Amino acid sequence: MSPVPESGTVEPFLPPPLRVLIIEDSEDDYFLLVRALKREFDIVPERVDSDESLRASLCDKRWDIVLSDYFMPQFDALAALTLIQSKNLDIPFIIVSGKIGEFEAVKAMKAGAHDYIMKGDYTRLIPAIRRELREAMIRQEQRRTDHELREQLHFRQALIDAIPAPIYFMDTTGIFLGCNKAFEAFSGHPQDEIVGKTIYDLMPPSLAKHTDSADRELFEHGGIQIYESVISFADGALHDVIFYKATFTTTEKNIGGLVGTILDITERKQTEERLRYMSTHDPLTGLYNRAYFQEEMERLEQGRQFPVSVVVFDVDRLKFVNDSQGHAAGDELLIRAALVLKGAFRAEDVVARIGGDEFAVLLPSADADVVQEALRRVIGKIEQSRTEGHTVPLSISFGAATASKGDRLEEVLKLADHRMYENKFNKCCVLLA
Repeated sequence: MSPVPESGTVEPFLPPPLRVLIIEDSEDDYFLLVRALKREFDIVPERVDSDESLRASLCDKRWDIVLSDYFMPQFDALAALTLIQSKNLDIPFIIVSGKIGEFEAVKAMKAGAHDYIMKGDYTRLIPAIRRELREAMIRQEQRRTDHELREQLHFRQALIDAIPAPIYFMDTTGIFLGCNKAFEAFSGHPQDEIVGKTIYDLMPPSLAKHTDSADRELFEHGGIQIYESVISFADGALHDVIFYKATFTTTEKNIGGLVGTILDITERKQTEERLRYMSTHDPLTGLYNRAYFQEEMERLEQGRQFPVSVVVFDVDRLKFVNDSQGHAAGDELLIRAALVLKGAFRAEDVVARIGGDEFAVLLPSADADVVQEALRRVIGKIEQSRTEGHTVPLSISFGAATASKGDRLEEVLKLADHRMYENKFNKCCVLLA
């Protein structure tokens, strides 16, 4: 039995240890990696070096992150990644290798690896682990939110199935023959004011004309009709709805009219829009995320909007701000950088946050002159922000490159990224001079 803490004291909360699965055939490299990790984390590590041992570890235990060598005599990182993906496990997968080249690195990232680090470069490894753990938490929260939203939609749909929906009947001339209580509530009129009237008596002219046109098409062809529309309810607001309609026949087998029901899907539309936004935007800055940026690169590469320019930005000294003033100050710096970039580029440009402190912009139909003009606006907005009394001055390094028709935008992105690091290096040299 654990001792009871003294009155008035609160035991500190200790996060659980980080469960690290290391795919490595070299025991020496494994111990070096574990030693580096223990400087920053409380970890529970395990080493595997084959398909069988990896399968066993994945079955027996849960892992927070996987660190994998790329080349091993009997196994490799891509095979390990494929195995993890086959089990539908969302575990951050970082390659830590001393031999990986650019081609292999790109291949691994396209296969689903989250990052790659050269062995011994622990200054990059630790931030990469923290970043991927955060991203994994965001994905987990996204899945939880998606599940909750799906459950809510299912629950609402079940209620709609259980509760009578608005139902109405009309003849082939468009005159209402009857309705139910739900339709009365929907329309805001009692049944005796609905029967004998037409849709033009209940709706604004433009909406009534659209509904009447769909009704006439149904009468002409018969059968069932399902379509979405926007109509005004009794509350005066416009709602997204689905009309379900079917003709009915008389005893003489002629079309006698139609029966219709209305399903309000306004909330579902709003939910879909929120989900669509969450899947394409960075939650902190509101800019597009890396996934959307990659999709736009692929789209532009196949299009006709060349030349296409790419600019890569990196917020200077973000780690120093995080370490010295806290992550809230670092987040505030990232948000300011995002506002600067969003305000400096054209509406058709794709401004995205593609990493922890990295931003990138795609400029369709933009040559080097257009880029230079945009960068002048960026610099001007940065200078303006420095006069606004912020505690931490904003500084951004950048690099740009332009693609012609036939160029690979992925390579142009790498060139812009390389030039950004040259710009950052030159700043450091000036500061040290």
